[in-house]
Amino acid sequence: MPGGEKELEKTLAELLEVKKKFDLDHDRFLVLLSLVNLMGIIDLLEQRLAGGGRREGARQGTKPLEAPPFVGMFGGPKGKQQAEGP
Repeated sequence: MPGGEKELEKTLAELLEVKKKFDLDHDRFLVLLSLVNLMGIIDLLEQRLAGGGRREGARQGTKPLEAPPFVGMFGGPKGKQQAEGP
């Protein structure tokens, strides 16, 4: 796992550079990290909805009619496109 540690260190260094560049205090930096995390979660949900995130043992995605209202908000696939597929 040494390669993973290097990537983690690189990501941490980039985040600290962003904090310094925009002169963020600790509270604002935590809000930024929370929003980035939320966007990642939404992206994963959109991938699961489109079927792109399925792996062995993963739960099935939702049906297009059950899609949450934020689907497609960040440029990801929309539920209607999945239903209209080939």
